[in-house]
Amino acid sequence: MKPFIAAIFALFLIAMGCGIFFAYRNAEGLVEANYYERGSSWFQAKAEERRMGLEVAGPALLATGKNEVKFVLTEHGRPLRDAGVKLFVGNVSSKAQDFSSPMRETAPGIYEASAVVPAKGKWLMRMNLDAGKLKTSRSWFFDVR
Repeated sequence: MKPFIAAIFALFLIAMGCGIFFAYRNAEGLVEANYYERGSSWFQAKAEERRMGLEVAGPALLATGKNEVKFVLTEHGRPLRDAGVKLFVGNVSSKAQDFSSPMRETAPGIYEASAVVPAKGKWLMRMNLDAGKLKTSRSWFFDVR
């Protein structure tokens, strides 16, 4: 019985050693470099959003085919004018169908762009905003059926 337990213990130690070795060799880099600086800039952007009273109204749904995407941006209840707004639409499972486009201001505070969603699935829509001191983004996920 003692040799059997010793063999199981040795096998356990070898398996643990192999697991640690492979985990070390194949590290995915889940810790972000410069995480403090990046986090700090995110908190500064959110503080600037609150100071500006930024409100973003995005689209309610995304469908297959051509979509007219419209965002309404307000600052303390007034339209946010002359901002640099960029649209990104991408499939969560594949980068092959990602799409990025600048948005045009069609009316005060209303920014529009066309986006083609070629397939069903889980899609990410992100609006990047550059308004003077504020550089921020908002994201939405859609289940396209």
